Amino acid sequence: QAGKMLVLLPDIMETQQDASTDNKMKALLVFRNVMGHMKRKEASPTALQLVEKLLPLFDDESSQLRELSICLFKDVIQMVVGNKKQQMKKNVRRSLLPLFFHMSDQSESVAK
Repeated sequence: QAGKMLVLLPDIMETQQDASTDNKMKALLVFRNVMGHMKRKEASPTALQLVEKLLPLFDDESSQLRELSICLFKDVIQMVVGNKKQQMKKNVRRSLLPLFFHMSDQSESVAK
């Protein structure tokens, strides 16, 4: 079942750009659930796409959404295998400075 959902994930993420905070959180929970049921090899291409979409959410007004996006980011970067790892390393390097700034986030759960 998770494999069938995989093809929908990029479209779900695209529709979230202008969505409410509540809908964005629901979408991230769907991503977390689906990706958690995937084998790393299957999830690897989607993980790359998802990481790029998560970066803007690190700065969202909602501390819950910031925390969820950072936690999902951590989970997703571990799913990449094979030749996709090099591209993921580039994405991770781009995220280091924003993540560093969030270490002093107002919300303690985000800072962790």
